[in-house]
Amino acid sequence: MVVDLPMLKDILAMGKKPVLEKKGIPKKESGKKYVSAQRFNEMIDYYTAELQSRLKEIDDLKAQHQLLINTSVKSNEKADRLSLEVKKLHEEIRVLQQRLTERR
Repeated sequence: MVVDLPMLKDILAMGKKPVLEKKGIPKKESGKKYVSAQRFNEMIDYYTAELQSRLKEIDDLKAQHQLLINTSVKSNEKADRLSLEVKKLHEEIRVLQQRLTERR
């Protein structure tokens, strides 16, 4: 039996992964383009400024939420005080009505 050497190599290589995948280098990155140092620094500056502006937005939202929370807490405290006063007044009314019925 005569076996052709290139054909044997093709048969043995069928189940193997490409060399790029074995090394852990993604296929897309194998042909990546390089940028100049100046462009790289510009990109870093841009994304740094972008992140800083988003952090500022987050801080502003935190301040707004804290203000809303404080306002909500104050209004709930006031509502609790008023509901206690209402309960006291209802109790007073009940006592006064009871006295009135006793006098009659």
